[in-house]
Amino acid sequence: MAVKRDLLRKFNLIDTLALVGIASISILIRGLSANYPLSINGFDSWYLFYNAVLIAQAHGNWYAVPPDVHSWFPSGYFIELDNVIGLPLIAALLSLPFYSAFGENAVYTVVLFMDLALAGLGVVASYLAVEGLTKSRIGAILASLMIALSPALTYKNLIGGLPKTSWGGVFVLFSIYLLNLAIERRKPTYGAIASVPLFLAEISWGGYTYIDISLLAAAFLLILLNRNDEITAKSFTLMGVFTAFLTSLSPANIGFLSGTAHGLSLVFISLLLFADLYLKKLLSKQNLLRPLILTSIIVLIFVLAMDLLSALRVTPIPSRYYAIVDPFYQITVPIDKTVAEYIPQSITSMLLDFGVALFLSVIGMYYFIREGNLAGLWLLILGVASVYGTSEQPYLFNYTEYMIAPLAGVGIAYVITKLKQARIRVAPILLLAVVGISLVADAGSAIVASNTPNAIVTSASPYPIPNYAWISALDWLRTQTSPHAFVLSWWDYGYWIEVVGNKTVIDENNTLNGTQIKLMAEIFLNNESFAANVLERDFHVYPYGNPNYTIPTYVVAYDAVTIYKGYAFIGYPTNLGGQFLGYTSSLGDIGKAMGAMTVIAGYPIQDYINESLLNQTEVQIANEFSSDPTLAQQLVGLVGNSFSFAWTSRAYQSLIVNMFVEGLQVQGFPVIAPFTGSITQSGVNFGTPLPQVRMTYFQPAYISMYPLYQNGQYQVYIMVLVYQFVQPGVVS
Repeated sequence: MAVKRDLLRKFNLIDTLALVGIASISILIRGLSANYPLSINGFDSWYLFYNAVLIAQAHGNWYAVPPDVHSWFPSGYFIELDNVIGLPLIAALLSLPFYSAFGENAVYTVVLFMDLALAGLGVVASYLAVEGLTKSRIGAILASLMIALSPALTYKNLIGGLPKTSWGGVFVLFSIYLLNLAIERRKPTYGAIASVPLFLAEISWGGYTYIDISLLAAAFLLILLNRNDEITAKSFTLMGVFTAFLTSLSPANIGFLSGTAHGLSLVFISLLLFADLYLKKLLSKQNLLRPLILTSIIVLIFVLAMDLLSALRVTPIPSRYYAIVDPFYQITVPIDKTVAEYIPQSITSMLLDFGVALFLSVIGMYYFIREGNLAGLWLLILGVASVYGTSEQPYLFNYTEYMIAPLAGVGIAYVITKLKQARIRVAPILLLAVVGISLVADAGSAIVASNTPNAIVTSASPYPIPNYAWISALDWLRTQTSPHAFVLSWWDYGYWIEVVGNKTVIDENNTLNGTQIKLMAEIFLNNESFAANVLERDFHVYPYGNPNYTIPTYVVAYDAVTIYKGYAFIGYPTNLGGQFLGYTSSLGDIGKAMGAMTVIAGYPIQDYINESLLNQTEVQIANEFSSDPTLAQQLVGLVGNSFSFAWTSRAYQSLIVNMFVEGLQVQGFPVIAPFTGSITQSGVNFGTPLPQVRMTYFQPAYISMYPLYQNGQYQVYIMVLVYQFVQPGVVS
C-alpha cells in the first residue's frame, strides 16, 4: 500500500511538472507580443478595460458601471450590461489592493497579466476536464498541448486582449470538470462548487443563452440514452440553482427571471431531469414511452413560448445568432456580409486554426455517446455547436479551441486504449507521431501570429509595423476638443474614440442599430452637403458658426498614403517594397468605403468603381507586355489590387475621398488622381494631379501622419484625419 502511495505521489509530481511546463510554453507564446509597445489589444477590449477602471474607482461595485448604449446619439438607445461586466469585475477586484497607490495603472497592469494567466489556466482546465472524464493522462497531456500551441488562441489573445470568449471557454471547462467530479464521486455538493466557474462563464463571455441551451440539449440526450440517475439530477440541480442565484446578482439583462434562457432555463433543466426519474419509476416496464412523453412536453413548452413571443412581437433569436442557425439568412444582412468575422470559413481555414484536433474531436464525441455522462455529453454538445458556429461566423474560433482540444484529447485516449486492448503496439506510436507533427506545425503558426504588435499601432498597415498615427489623433481629440464633442467615424474605431479619446461617437464596435451604421456609410459616400443635412436633420447637431450651434462635431477617417517625389497617392503601393508603379491599395477607410460601406448603405458598387476603366487598364498593360507573359501577369495583378481606387465621378464627389484629397493638399502635396497614369515598356507615367479641394462644411482640424515604410524611392505613411463640421465661410 505504501509503495502504491509513493507511485501515486511520483506520478502526481510528474503530472504537475508536465502541466507547469506546458502552461509556461503557452504563456511564452502569447507573451511574444510584449516585444512590441504594450497596450490594450483590439477594439472591444478597450471598452472592457474602461469598465474595469470604473469598477475599480467604485471600489469593486459593479452596479456603478453605466450601461453600454449601443445606439449612441441622440435617440433610439438600446442599453445592456451583460458581457461588458464580467471580465472588468475580475480585473477590478484583482487591482483593488494596488489601486490606492497606483490608480488606473494598477488596472492596466492587471489586464496585461490576465491574458498571460489565461494562457496558463486554459492548459490546466483542459487537462483537468480530460483527465477527469477519461482518467487518461496521455489524452489530458495532449489536450493541454493543443491548447498551448493553438494558432486559434493567438490572434485575439495577445497581451491586453481581454478575450471574452476564451475566458468563457476556460470557465466552462472548469465547470465540466467539477460537474463530472460530483457525478463520479456521488457527491452532489461539488455541483454547487461548479456553479462558481459557470457563473463566471456566463457574466464574462455573455454567451449565457448558448451555455444554457447546450445544457438543455445535453440533459435531453442523457435521457434519450437512458443514463440519467438521481446523483446526476441532484448534482446538476445544485449547479443550476446556485448559478441562477449568482447570476441574479449581476446588474441588468442577465439576472434571474430576466429571460427564458437564463436563470429559469437552468431550473427548467433540473425539473426535466427529475421528471425523467419520476417517469422512469412510473413507466419502468415501458421505458420507450418516457423519451416520447418528455419530448412532447418540451415541444409543447417551446411552441407556447414562441407563440407568446410572437404575440408580444419579440424576436426570440437576434439576427446575429439566427445567421449562424440559418446561413442563407446571413447573406441578407448587410453588416454580416461585410464583417470578416461573420463570413463563413472554408475547411482549409478551419484546419489552419484547429489542425488535426478537428478530426480527433469526432472520436471524442463518439466516446461520450458511449459513456453517457452528463458532463461529457455537455462537452460533446458544446463541441458540435462551436464547430458549426465557427464555420459560419469565425469570431468564435478562440472559444471553439477550448472545446475542440479536450474532445480531441478524449478521442486520442479512447483510440489508444482500444489499440492496447487489441495488442497493436505500432499504431499508438504512429498516432502520437502524427499528432506530434501537427502540434509542431501549430506551434510555428502560433508563434508567428503572436509575434505582432497590438491593433491600435498597426491599423491600415499591410505589415505588423508599429505606427502611432491613431494614438496621436486620439490624444488630440482627448486633450484639444470639448468634453461634450461628438465624433463620427466608421464603427470599427468607435471604442478607441470613446475610451481613449473620451468622446461621444455615432457608432462603436458593439452597435446593434444598423440604422446608425448605415447613416455613417451614407455620410461618407455622399457629398458634403448631404452629410451636413444628415447631421442637422437626423442628429440635431449644427456646424460651428451656426446660430443653433451647441455641440462641436468632428469626422474622423484614416488610411495609408504614399509620397513619391513630392506627389501624394492615397493608399499604399500594391507591390509595397518593390518599385513604385503608381497603383495603390487600401486596408483603411477607402477600401472599406468602396466595399463594406456601399453594401451597408445599399448603393451599387458600380456607382463608385468604374470596372470598365479597371478592365481597360489591365488589357492595355497585357498588350503592352505581351512579349513577356510572366511580367504582364504580375503587372495586371498589381493593377487589379487597386480595385478600390478605380473611382467614378460619384466617388470623387464623396466626403470620404474629398477628406483625403484636401488633407494632403493642405500639407502641400499635389494628389495624383488614380488610374490617370500608365505603365509602358519605356517607363511609368504616374498620372495627373487633382484640382484643389476645399470643402465648405468640413475643415481639417488635425492631421496625424506617421511613417510606416520607406525604401529610398517613396515614403508610406498612415494618416488619420480629423475634420470639424463648420458653417460655410467660418474658420474652424
